[in-house]
This record gives sequence, structure tokens and C-alpha cells, in this order.
Amino acid sequence: MATDPQGFFRFAADHYLLLVDLFYRAEGVNDAELLALVERHRDARSPAAPYVAEQCRGLGILEPAPDATATYELTRPVRTLLGHLLLEHRLTSAAVIQAYLDDLEALGRELDQAVAGGRGGPAVRVLAEVGDLLERVRQDSRANREGIIGEVLRIKSNLDRRTVRERFEEVNRLWSRYLEPLRDLIDVRQAMDHTLDGLDRLLRQGLAAFTLDGAVSRELGRARLRLLRLRREAAEDFREALREIEPLYQALRRENELVRGASRALERIRREGLRCLDWTGLLALPVWRREGLFGDPAAEAFLRDVRGYEPRRPHALPEGSGDGPPAFLDPEELLGALRADLPVPDLLAWLAARYPEASLGELLRAYGRLHAGPPGPAAFGPAERAYRIAGVRVSAHPLEVEAP
Repeated sequence: MATDPQGFFRFAADHYLLLVDLFYRAEGVNDAELLALVERHRDARSPAAPYVAEQCRGLGILEPAPDATATYELTRPVRTLLGHLLLEHRLTSAAVIQAYLDDLEALGRELDQAVAGGRGGPAVRVLAEVGDLLERVRQDSRANREGIIGEVLRIKSNLDRRTVRERFEEVNRLWSRYLEPLRDLIDVRQAMDHTLDGLDRLLRQGLAAFTLDGAVSRELGRARLRLLRLRREAAEDFREALREIEPLYQALRRENELVRGASRALERIRREGLRCLDWTGLLALPVWRREGLFGDPAAEAFLRDVRGYEPRRPHALPEGSGDGPPAFLDPEELLGALRADLPVPDLLAWLAARYPEASLGELLRAYGRLHAGPPGPAAFGPAERAYRIAGVRVSAHPLEVEAP
């Protein structure tokens, strides 16, 4: 007999906490546990516990488990509904995606025959199945996205204290088993995309063929909109799931490689000893130091010989030569003196004659400052000239500075 929807939802509203508790008991409950759960969640106005337990079986909420007749579990439709409400999504594998692909191809062939024959009735029936299948794919895509995000958060929290290797294996399983099907929905190189493209072409051909048939044309347009929504939301689901899982996948992969390498190194040390790793050569360790112990008899004998050593008075430092600090040419004073002597046919010769006590380095620094900002028009001479400054021979083109 069909289940009364009104009675089902009234019971679900009155005993919601009981249904949630049954949902999270994946192993099922026996008769005694079921009665205990009903007693825990019932109030004074609720019927007796045996009556509530019988209602769970009569309304199609519980069914006998396959391995024991005295053990009950939630029926698949009720579990799916509660999983959707509690965001406890069931992940869809690649095999299920392939089954969807096969069904879409078969329905596409039927639709093609109906459109080619101009038969509106069969086309509408096929479109109803196509729409249902597209919605199933869309819901499974969203469930995969929410399920992957939930699993990533659970793995990050690591409340059950699992090792890096165990967490990486679980993330790798999510990546290869559930994330790849989402990629197949949006990847233009995959078979699913070719199937969806073929279905879209059939729907557009049907719209052109049944332009004058409003009922069939309306169903064709609705199916095409469902297809467009599936592609848009599948791409968004994949991006969101990838954004959550990829950083964790990369981090755990690096940690897993490190732990695996350390385990192999420890196993090799156990079998061959510490010298097998050649750490001194690999790490380029320059010394091996042991504090407070003498492993060198010669060094120990030397220290015993110097026990009575008395240091002599250190040598006195020689007194300074008395020379003053190097000459410093004040930039403002230098610029004023140059302005007073303009025009100057050779700037370097003028500096050497003006400041004979300055060093070559200071004269060259002054030359550079004046060359960068001369007080008048400046130009280099065509011929190179040799200078003798502070005992050093210098060659340069004479720089002529004219009066402004």
C-alpha cells in the first residue's frame, strides 16, 4: 500500500530527533535499541514506545536489515531525504556518472527518432525522462561538492587523530574517485561533454521541428534550460570543490612524502647502520664536535704543557703620524670659487691648481659634482690631455665651463 504523505510528515515533525538519531546509526538498531531511542525522545503527550516503533515500520521509515531480521535500518528514500536536509551528502562515483552518460545517449537516440518522425507524444515522454536524469546529475554534482567540502573540513580538524598517511590516502581517494567525475562534466575533451553537446543539438532541432506545436516546444525549451543550468552549476561545483581540496591535497602529499622518506631512512639505518646514509657528505658537515671531552691525546698533552704559562705584556701600539684628516672640499665653497673664475678652459686643471693639498680621490669627486651641475654651459674638448695629480698620471678630455 502507498504511504500516506500527510501521516508521514506529521510523524516526522513529531519525532524529528528520533529520525536524526536513527540516521546517524549506520549499523542499524535492534528491537531493544529502537524502543530505548523512542523512550529517550518521546514526551508525555507521545504515544507508547511500541506504537511509535510500529509506526516507523508501517510508514516505510525502517525496514529489516539484510543481515538480520531483528535489526532495522532507515529505508533508502528516507535516508536520502534526511541526508539532503542535514547536508550529509552521499558522494557519487565515476561509475554512476558513466551510467548517467549511457542513459543520456540512449534517450538521445529515442528523442532523435521521435523528432525525425514528427511524433510529439513520444518526444514529450522522452523529454520527461531526460529532464529527470539531468536533475539527478545536477543534484549529484551539488552533493559531491558539499560532500567533498565536508570531508575536507573533517580531515583538517583531524578529531580522530589519524596519521598523515591515512589522511592523504583519504584525500587522494576523494580526488580520484569523486572530483574527477565533476571534471568530466565540464571538460570539453571528455565523453560527457560530447553527450551533452549532442543532446543540446537534438533539443535545438526539436525546437525547429515542433515550432507550431506549443506543448512539445515548451517541453523542449524546458529541457534545454535544464541542460544549460546543469552545465553552469557543474562548473561552479567543480571550482568550489577544487578550491577546498587542492591546498589540503598538496600539503598532505608533501608531508606524506617526508614521512615516507623518513620511514625508509629509519628502516635502512636499522638494517645497515647509521653510516649507510653518509650524512657528513650529504649535509656537508665541517666538524664533529663533542663538548667537554678530549678524543685527541696530542691536544690533551699540549694543554697540560701550557698549564703554567704566564702571558707577557702586549706590545704598545705605535703613535699616530700626526697627519690631519683628508682634505674636504665644501660643495658650496667650490661652486662659488668656480663662478668667480669663469670662464674656465679646463675644469680638472683648475681644480688641481686651486686645491693642491687635496687628494686625487677628493679632486675627482669634486670634478664629478661640478660636471653633474656646472654653473654655466660646459663642453668637452676634442683632444685628450694628460694630467699629473698627486703623483698619479690621469688622462681626460678637458672640460670647458663658460660664463652663463
